[in-house]
Amino acid sequence: MIKVTVPATSANLGIGYDTLGMAVSLYSHFTFDHADTLTITGCPEEFQNRDNMVYVAFEQALEQWGMEPFPISIDIQTEIPVARGLGSSSTCVVAGIMGAAALTRRTVTREELVAMATALEGHPDNVAPALLGAAVCSFTPEGELPRCLRYNVSERLRFITIIPPYEVHTSEARKVVPQEVPLSTAVWQMGRIAGLTRGLETGDTELIAAANDDRLQEPYRRKLIPDYDAIRATCLEGGAKTIWISGSGSTLMAVTDDTIVAKFLQVRLREQLPTCETHILTCDTQGAQIEYL
Repeated sequence: MIKVTVPATSANLGIGYDTLGMAVSLYSHFTFDHADTLTITGCPEEFQNRDNMVYVAFEQALEQWGMEPFPISIDIQTEIPVARGLGSSSTCVVAGIMGAAALTRRTVTREELVAMATALEGHPDNVAPALLGAAVCSFTPEGELPRCLRYNVSERLRFITIIPPYEVHTSEARKVVPQEVPLSTAVWQMGRIAGLTRGLETGDTELIAAANDDRLQEPYRRKLIPDYDAIRATCLEGGAKTIWISGSGSTLMAVTDDTIVAKFLQVRLREQLPTCETHILTCDTQGAQIEYL
């Protein structure tokens, strides 16, 4: 029996649309074992079948390695809500591939895992930090494998994560983002990506706040989150330096380097927005982990 633990991820980090992502200290745990028939537990009944994303990734990994599928048991215990912009689908893809490798005693590097998970998920912005930990900037050269640049994130930073009680599906969020932008908007974004990654590395919240001024996607996606304005105002008035939409939403993530400010802000958020779930998270530096039970 093996256990795979995968961190949640926050994609985009405001300014880095489809390029930046960061692993955070919220986790999904997947237990795999050989079985007589496929058995999936720990998730809603509607997902306890062959269409479960974990099993789909498991089966496709075996196919890529030229192996025949075999029956397994999968137990899923997750802290990560579905369709809230915290990489829940990526954790399933990553876990399925790692489970397949472990149960077939196959050694796979993190670089291979990123390439396989990207092929299954369609993009590396969530799977790369889920596998590598820390913050990651990803791009895929034409006809090549994904390139992933890993940035250590300052231990001082705290990410106040606010999860509204409703979903925003990535497919819907992509529809509202313009497919073409002026050159001035592209230039606006480029320098700020460099500023944001340097700010995360150094823990410079003033730099993070100055850089986090997105013009590509947040002005459009914020309209899909009814509580956006209230959450943003509460966070900034409560001492956070800046705030961004995590992935395609509905989760928002505020940034501070002061643990006391983070705790006071969490209290304020729970009072003013009681239907929202809140966490104070740090950056996960390890990425996906595997252990034999």
